[in-house]
Amino acid sequence: MKILFLTSVDHPQVKYEADYLSRELDLTYVVIPTLSRRHIPYVFRYLIKYFPKLSLSLMKLKVPPFPHVLYYILLSSILMEKERLQERNYDVIYSQWLYPAGFIGLILSKILNCKLVSVIWGYDIQVLRGVKNYGIRGLSRVIARLVIEKSDLVIANHMIHKMLAQYISNIKVHNKILYVPLGIPDISLEVKGELIPELKEKLYSILDKLKEKKIILYAPSLRPLYGIREFVKASQIVATSLKDCVFIIVGDGELKDEIVKFVDENDLKDRVILVGKVSHESMKVLYKLSTLVCDLAYPGTGTTTLEALCFGKPVIGIESPKTIITHGVNGFLIKRGDYRSLAKYMIMILKDQKLKERLSMNARKTFEEKYVIQKRINKILKILNYAIKHG
Repeated sequence: MKILFLTSVDHPQVKYEADYLSRELDLTYVVIPTLSRRHIPYVFRYLIKYFPKLSLSLMKLKVPPFPHVLYYILLSSILMEKERLQERNYDVIYSQWLYPAGFIGLILSKILNCKLVSVIWGYDIQVLRGVKNYGIRGLSRVIARLVIEKSDLVIANHMIHKMLAQYISNIKVHNKILYVPLGIPDISLEVKGELIPELKEKLYSILDKLKEKKIILYAPSLRPLYGIREFVKASQIVATSLKDCVFIIVGDGELKDEIVKFVDENDLKDRVILVGKVSHESMKVLYKLSTLVCDLAYPGTGTTTLEALCFGKPVIGIESPKTIITHGVNGFLIKRGDYRSLAKYMIMILKDQKLKERLSMNARKTFEEKYVIQKRINKILKILNYAIKHG
């Protein structure tokens, strides 16, 4: 089976999936490029070359004449040329995110005469109240619906995404929207828990005290959507109450200066450490060393939570239909903005060893029962085979 694996984002979970599928299939991994100035010298040449095929594809799909269609056509022409797609004879296109990868996959599937399986991840189906420029509104909603209805099969990584996909699409396509839980490899294997050089450099200011401290780990981004403000406010409360803990913040983003200022003004420099972006090897060590992990993304828990559960770490997250945390079982959930409850749960886990052990045991159990990647891969292989035979 030949698979064209298209993705909108070169995301770690997507790369895991592509890697495992490539062990079973003949797979071509392609990240959709961002149209930029460097494409200008040749992009219109490619457009002219492939325009007849692209136009015919859009006619077959009955795509409405929405404003952004030229953008998708240009990207499709770049992929046709750069990846030599017509020479590959693909059986199925496997697209991650409904747009741009899903929509481009839709266009290419008609040119390459192959099946299309699209995957829903998050922003391509969700809407967050009070958060601008996130989710399917306006034109994005039209594209998402079109991809759902025109794909041969659609995979939803969360049950809420399946329900939303059914809500916005024609009822006749509901039986082809399938829920398949996420999965990652067991990255806890062979991690010694010793600080590697990168971490020694990042944590030099607290190296001598680190072994005596309980670590509260935050990841992955210093942006408004990821709850970093709640985290540092809660850290201030916890630091006042408990002396034997340290807060490690991983990631970068537009709120970095604000967070650094907050830490400085509240005399938290020795307790709250910003390490910026780190390698995945360093992240694995930090997971192993941590007492608990905070994944405070407003849309719901994601890769950070999966990786924390893999290491048997309790997770505190934001209440959302897209969460894999069960409150009081493998972690706790708070409402967006409720940093006081976040601080309360941090203190509970840090002070109550029996609670921490129970949550940790359940965290690892959750991973083993639901989120081991091979379970997801086995289901996806069946879906791809079915799409080819019956789609």
